Amino acid sequence: MEEYTVSRLSALIKRSMEQNFSKIQLKAEVSALKVHTSGHLYFALKDAEAVIDAVCWKYVAQKQNIKLEDGMEVKCIGQVTTYPMRSKYQFVVEQFELSGTGELLKILEERKKKLAAEGLFDPSRKKPIPFLPRTIGIITSPTGAVIRDMLQRIGQRFPRHVLLWPVLVQGLDACRQIVEAIDGMNSLPPDKKPDLLIVARGGGSFEDLMPFNEEDIVRAVARSAIPIISAVGHETDTTLIDYAADLRAPTPTAAAEFAVPEKIKLQADLGRIFSKLQLIMSSNMEKKRLFLQSNKILDIRGIVAEKIQRLDYASDRAMSHINKFIAAKKLALARIILPKPQIKTNSSNLFQKLRFLFFTQFEAAKNNFAILANGMESNSHINILRKGFAFVESPEMTPIASVAEAEKHHFFSLTFSDGKIKVRKEPTQVNLFDADIK
Repeated sequence: MEEYTVSRLSALIKRSMEQNFSKIQLKAEVSALKVHTSGHLYFALKDAEAVIDAVCWKYVAQKQNIKLEDGMEVKCIGQVTTYPMRSKYQFVVEQFELSGTGELLKILEERKKKLAAEGLFDPSRKKPIPFLPRTIGIITSPTGAVIRDMLQRIGQRFPRHVLLWPVLVQGLDACRQIVEAIDGMNSLPPDKKPDLLIVARGGGSFEDLMPFNEEDIVRAVARSAIPIISAVGHETDTTLIDYAADLRAPTPTAAAEFAVPEKIKLQADLGRIFSKLQLIMSSNMEKKRLFLQSNKILDIRGIVAEKIQRLDYASDRAMSHINKFIAAKKLALARIILPKPQIKTNSSNLFQKLRFLFFTQFEAAKNNFAILANGMESNSHINILRKGFAFVESPEMTPIASVAEAEKHHFFSLTFSDGKIKVRKEPTQVNLFDADIK
């Protein structure tokens, strides 16, 4: 009877499990979910008759578009392995998704009812959108067409100072970043705090928009002291953030239009108002003068002639003051309306810096990955096997590195660069082999 150590037995069991269940798909219910401080997810997958422990590493969880919760019906792809320290087997999840859109809609509907019952969607909570905000805070991805289109639209309608808080808008980590951005904008000093926030994202699949259905984001929007416009997806897309926001825009570009009035139209409206006011005042002054000169008071015309003359002079001075007042107001309005070159330059420089930083880090990461991949490739055992060598294993799948170890076995597995074969040892061949060695 062959003797094993615990470590060797555990290794054999682990290898056997991983080889036989290397890529499988499980459909099960999530239970006992625990999010570790490291970011790894530990939970159980169960059906009506059995339970298996599962783990999803942090780097895998961050790439998914949904956040696991207890009771979810999911489809998981991964492999079965063992954890030797506790003598247990577990399922390592490499990818997961909800078992169907119906399940996801059910979860969202229950979440919507819960948040609505707390009053987070109550119209009385909604804050008015400022008519002409001095600073607009935009929370979105720093790259892509969304931020570019919004900045262009604001510039065309009524240039304002824009403060961009870059975030991920897809994936598991997007929820955390968006919540931090909303709270961060509200925590800025009064002289830097935006008068209006826009949370924006372009179109995408139902799963891509899931971060904007997370409870944490809805609560962050509801508690914001700054009015928020939600602009997620296309016109037909609706997320839970839309119910909590103070105003919902069908698209990010529409949100930019809701944020500021159209400068040219506003100037034209003000011009018409000033002209109408001037006309009304002139008409009233003329009516008063005609009344004093009417036939009803001919008998006292001589008495009031001097008063009428003074009234004419006063009318002319009043009209002069009115014209100066209107001109001054128009000049002041034009100064307010005209964009500040420095603000526009700072916004452009900020966007360029963010874009340069993103691509610099991306290229550095890509180069590091290529170096590591080349290093792994050059040191790979496959390259060694391609040179004519073979890897010898016993029937127990342990490596054989000497003749003495080979003497203990009658069967071997030889692994070449293009595959594996099994061989049987013949006594005559072994004797000749030994003679050659000696």
